[in-house]
Amino acid sequence: MMRTVKFILPILIAAGFPAGAEAASKSLWTTTGTIASVTGPGADAETQKTLKSMPINHTVCAAKMPGNSEIKSVIGAAFGTCKYSTFAVRVGRVTAKAQCTGGLYGDASIAFNGTFNGTTYYGSNTSVFKTSTGDLTVRSNISGKVGGSC
Repeated sequence: MMRTVKFILPILIAAGFPAGAEAASKSLWTTTGTIASVTGPGADAETQKTLKSMPINHTVCAAKMPGNSEIKSVIGAAFGTCKYSTFAVRVGRVTAKAQCTGGLYGDASIAFNGTFNGTTYYGSNTSVFKTSTGDLTVRSNISGKVGGSC
């Protein structure tokens, strides 16, 4: 179970945060969220309960308005080398689907859908990891705000 906990946290961080490469204007991004579900091999009732009870809380100093390459860099930091079948940031919506290899926790298929209006963001993420015993699917929901300088 502990390996599963260590496995999930970077996924949630990557799913919920815009990147913060060198930028002239940086702001404090505060993200909170929950793990909605964990299914697959090794996700017994105890593991699911433990993971679902862990809140997602993180603050990062990042570009106030990150570009596509910055967002992709953060995703890649947790998931490895990703090839996107979909990646769009349009009119306040963020959509990403990718196949990733070489990540810390193995190969994964990821899907993120969310909104961003410049000061707040919301989203949901589904990550499917290939494990030696089968696919492990993790679904999470996040929300956050951008404010203050850092």
